[in-house]
Amino acid sequence: MRITTRKKYSLLQQSMCQTYGVNSVSSAFAVTEPLETRLIGKIQDSSAFLQMINMLPVTDKKGQALNIWVTNPLAKRTDVSNKDRQPVFMSPPDGLEYECMLTETDIAFSYELLDIWARYENFMEMYLNQVYRRIALDKILIGWYGKKAAKETDIESNPNLEDVNKGWLTLLKDEKPEHYLTESSDNTGQITIGMAGDYKNLDAITYDIFSMIEVAQRSGNEVAVVGRQLVADDMGKALSSFAQQPTEKSQVMILEKTYGGLPSLIVPNFPDKGLVVTDPKNLSIYFQSGRMRRKMEDKPERNCVVDFMSSNDAYMIENLDSIAGIEANNVVFLDEEPPQPEKPGKRNRDKEENPEDNTEAGSAV
Repeated sequence: MRITTRKKYSLLQQSMCQTYGVNSVSSAFAVTEPLETRLIGKIQDSSAFLQMINMLPVTDKKGQALNIWVTNPLAKRTDVSNKDRQPVFMSPPDGLEYECMLTETDIAFSYELLDIWARYENFMEMYLNQVYRRIALDKILIGWYGKKAAKETDIESNPNLEDVNKGWLTLLKDEKPEHYLTESSDNTGQITIGMAGDYKNLDAITYDIFSMIEVAQRSGNEVAVVGRQLVADDMGKALSSFAQQPTEKSQVMILEKTYGGLPSLIVPNFPDKGLVVTDPKNLSIYFQSGRMRRKMEDKPERNCVVDFMSSNDAYMIENLDSIAGIEANNVVFLDEEPPQPEKPGKRNRDKEENPEDNTEAGSAV
């Protein structure tokens, strides 16, 4: 590490000490609750999609889903001469539970990279933005691909972080299978889209998925989150424009073409052939208050600096009745009608009707 780089890195450490109220960041320390919320806010600010969903603190490691919005209809009438009026509780209609799991987000920066960043005045900003942006992308990746929480994760076998935590799509598949389409025809194991498919286009399947959500469970803010390959295959080739977000943020692409009558989005790390319909505020990431830990130190023996962070996280769907989706791995495109088999005996009949064409193979004309 160059001298100028070391000075800027030392200033970064000093600034973090002041921010977190510790004597040194080279030893692991707990992030206190107000600063924990600010840190989560920084991570959320680095992603346009995370700003659309909820990132909420919870006290207990395990508990009932918070269900932060009123999901059931309230309007009614009671004959109070016979009984008392009964309010509708803001409690999960399905009793879905969460469990916060330890999640490590450790990163190392080489001296060479830091030397390059040190040439710029905003060295501290560049460093922190890279850390927060990658953590944000990981959280989104787990949300879409997470299948389980393994005791020890294996990035080689699970490149999409499938074993870090149970994500939204797995929750939907396990807890509300009737809202999770796995096949468009019985016993085929496929969802076929195209002129020869069960769904002629992306519009049709999106509306069908939206129809799984009962009218009373709709918020009016539902969107269709669609995979890039589904959009690319769409005959209309939807035009798109980026959400107005700074370029360093992970983007949300807002499609100018609606699908199923819904505003449609492409979000980071979403399965290429996936489709989910819900109000974004129906998706949450919980973090357990007071459980975030951090440590940042120089590692000259490895020519790098390391930044260790950990938190207890859980992924939650606030109301399972207000979301529906498909199994992306089962999507098959069928854009052409299959050739019709020739009827038996047709060729022989043609020869009988046109005897002049019945020349022997190899004979001179």
